[in-house]
Amino acid sequence: MKFIVATSAFVLVSMNTFSQSIGQYLKGHFNGSYENYTQQYMKDDEIGAVLPQDRFGSNGFLKLDYNYGKFSAGMQMESYLPAILGYFPLPVNNQTKIINKYFKYTDNRFSVQVGDFYEQFGNGLIFRSYENRQIGINNALEGFNVNVEPTKFMKLKVIYGRTRKLMEYSNSMTRGLDADINVNQLFGIKVKDNTPELSIGGSYVGRYQEYTGAVDNFPATVNAYAGRFDFSAGDFNLNGEYVQKGADPMLLNNQSFEKGKALQINSTFTKNNFGATVTLRALTNMLFKAEREGEFASVAPLNFVPALTKQHDYLTSNIYVYGAQVKGETGLQSDVYYTFKSGSALGGKYGTKIAANFSIYQSLADSFDIFTIGKKKYFSDANIEIKKKWSKKLETTLAFQNIFYNAAVLQSAANQSVIAHVVAVGALYKFAPKKSVRVKLEHLATKQDNGNWASALTEFSFSSPIAFYASDLYNYDVTKVHYYNLGASYTKNATRFSLGFGRQRAGLFCVGGVCRFVPASYGFTATLTTSFAN
Repeated sequence: MKFIVATSAFVLVSMNTFSQSIGQYLKGHFNGSYENYTQQYMKDDEIGAVLPQDRFGSNGFLKLDYNYGKFSAGMQMESYLPAILGYFPLPVNNQTKIINKYFKYTDNRFSVQVGDFYEQFGNGLIFRSYENRQIGINNALEGFNVNVEPTKFMKLKVIYGRTRKLMEYSNSMTRGLDADINVNQLFGIKVKDNTPELSIGGSYVGRYQEYTGAVDNFPATVNAYAGRFDFSAGDFNLNGEYVQKGADPMLLNNQSFEKGKALQINSTFTKNNFGATVTLRALTNMLFKAEREGEFASVAPLNFVPALTKQHDYLTSNIYVYGAQVKGETGLQSDVYYTFKSGSALGGKYGTKIAANFSIYQSLADSFDIFTIGKKKYFSDANIEIKKKWSKKLETTLAFQNIFYNAAVLQSAANQSVIAHVVAVGALYKFAPKKSVRVKLEHLATKQDNGNWASALTEFSFSSPIAFYASDLYNYDVTKVHYYNLGASYTKNATRFSLGFGRQRAGLFCVGGVCRFVPASYGFTATLTTSFAN
């Protein structure tokens, strides 16, 4: 642990010194950030903790950006010495590289970027390149990205390049075009407070990868097309997107020549203290990767198909999480929000907030028809959360959740589906403006899988830059195992350092509806994040 603390302190001092020195010579704007995640592994037979030969894992990210007038440039250096277990599905050990770099010129209604870039068409169903360090995805395109507005009512995007594949690049080329048209501006309709607004758009993405096999008419180029609309009127918004993808036989879809299809519709209504959203999505064969080979969908993806379910921040709720079934699914998610105003019977002095959420996903009756609903249920989540502020110092949360989890489909590990019920109670008490304590108590009840769980979490924050936390997730029914964690953090301006010790449960770790599997582990973890600018 002395190694972890000493290294973090050295990097912190070095970054601050570097930013102060370089800022004296740059006339433009310079900024950067550094993140490091280090884990030290210890043996723990009770939870089946993986113990690699190298007892340390370390992921480091240094990002530098420079802007001067219409010109900007940047780079990102990444270091895996070696990568933290479970971060990548394939081993990436003892590598340090400048893996992302770019140059960009921006003018009025025009920009061009060469190098590595991130971009998205529509909802991302046809194309999205992005970075998510928490789950180990960075599928930036290396090539060029042009954004242009030829008229006031039209926006165009052109992309061309090869997709990042872990620390290398794919052996394919991706090209695409996206157009968005504002119908109101096209016809010269002046927009007022309640004037309906409409925009339409379309996208094309093609991936070329050389094929040298013996199958006739094998698609070396896979084309995908999308059309979308966005309509809003006052407090109401409705948007939708339809995607059609060409035949794309690969290992992960059992060499299927079936075409991919997807439809997503989102609607939102807000009025005063009430809000509601409904999202419907149906898809089939929508796995779209930069390369046909490989057995991991998370390596070099071209599109973005997240699980459209609520992202809970409760320990027990995250035991059974849903992963989108790109081979075929249909379902919906809905949210309703309501705030009882202060002074009302249910609002009290400070108001009361209620949020209800429901999601359900199941199979297609016909895998070729996304407008059919099958009988096999994959997942459902019905939950309600009530937040109440009782005084200037005390705020409480009460949540209930009902889960259906088809383990045979989602884990391929069991034949029995799980029905679970979660109750969570939380409280935040502020002793002073910068002093508080947070407590969470949870219980998950189920008769399947490993049975019942209980958890407790406590966080202490003081006026000093130091905070402490302690948590325990306990399966008291079958395994009798505690997953405890203790830790502290230190925050100073734009720098934060945290140190923790405890157990990590094997399972899916999800951020923004995208998940990765993490193995069981035991030991110390350290995190350092800092940012700087001239």
